[in-house]
Amino acid sequence: MANIKLREREVEIKYSVDVCVVGAGPAGLGAALSAARMGAKVALVERNSYMGGNFTAASVGTICGLYYKPGSDWEYVTRGVVEEVVTALKSQAKAMGPLPFQESAILLYVPWAAKRLFDEMISSNDNITSLLHSLVSEAVVDNGRLEAVIVASKQGPVAISATSFVDCTGDGDLVFFAGGSWEMGDEQHRQHASMQFFLQNADQSLALGKGIPSLAELISTYGQDLTRDGGALIPTLRPGEFIGAMTRITNPDGSPIDITDLEQATWAEIEGRRVAEQAAQFVIDRVPGFANAFLSDTAGNIGIRESRRVLGEYVLTGKDVLGRARFDDPVACGAWPQEYHSEGKSTKYVHLSPGEFYQVPLRSLKPLGFDNLFVAGRCISADFDALASIRVMAPSMALGEAAGIAAAHLALEGDLKYQNIRESLVANGAFLG
Repeated sequence: MANIKLREREVEIKYSVDVCVVGAGPAGLGAALSAARMGAKVALVERNSYMGGNFTAASVGTICGLYYKPGSDWEYVTRGVVEEVVTALKSQAKAMGPLPFQESAILLYVPWAAKRLFDEMISSNDNITSLLHSLVSEAVVDNGRLEAVIVASKQGPVAISATSFVDCTGDGDLVFFAGGSWEMGDEQHRQHASMQFFLQNADQSLALGKGIPSLAELISTYGQDLTRDGGALIPTLRPGEFIGAMTRITNPDGSPIDITDLEQATWAEIEGRRVAEQAAQFVIDRVPGFANAFLSDTAGNIGIRESRRVLGEYVLTGKDVLGRARFDDPVACGAWPQEYHSEGKSTKYVHLSPGEFYQVPLRSLKPLGFDNLFVAGRCISADFDALASIRVMAPSMALGEAAGIAAAHLALEGDLKYQNIRESLVANGAFLG
């Protein structure tokens, strides 16, 4: 195909801030709130029409990675902003947990409630300027320093300059446009995507008492045509409503989706709705309690588990996860099992020992080659096996909080002394081990 030459034009720097956070998913929310609370002026850029990322757009329905069990009771292994979010949702009767799952525990929540909570948390902070409907399209770099990010808008390109930046896009978009280093796993080392769906009008008592306990057996017996050989039906705490987590989305050849590829991303969203409808019909036809239920909607976006992994000063490894790694510069901890959606239709779990956790170092949030850029969420500097654990929503928010605090220290004080970052994290209630 022939190339075309774009016309040169100047782009207005419409916003000039201390910290620019790109992506308002769990990590971006943690980053924006923590930086703003330190006094930094923050621009929060989000491509969707609302905040929350997989929390809301993918309607996950469960918060994973919140807990560990050092004694007889479950305790938070990720605290700070994420604990604040959980407490707020529980106070509205829109979340419930910890609930045992595998050898760990989860928290159920209502996606709509999370969407509104995030609106309120961000809008009530005068230090944050939120910019929805904004897609990163370019970055301006000068001698290892990121100077500005360019976002596409209905009015054309808009420039945001900042002293420091945090990439919380989940796909490492800002690092990519800045020319940073990243990698993406091959077909055996990249996790598959999913599409959640909503069922309404279920008989909740029958579904919880008989239907859901028999789901695995029913799928094994009758669900050979489904894209996944397991999954869950998650009550949302609203009468008769369940979220279906029963799909796996692949390319036509069975390979995992590359969400950064335009054609694959388009296929995945359309295919996701097809397989969600298929799974929902199976539930209605086969699972007790759902005979009178109906598919009301799918999530706004497919749920992406993995795409670009940024290369940072330290690459967190699967051995670190299972080996209960300790570092000199920890900024967050994780205890969720290595959860693999990468082979066939099955999900594989590799658990940490009971009561154990691992640390994540600040160096895994610092992309190579940049003085003022941080990364948080599922695109941090981690290998395939480490990402299988650290990618879930609770640690992503904790990592975002750490990146936001580091970015604010750099912007406001001009330094990145780990001890100062640690003191700010501890003051915010973070758990560092």
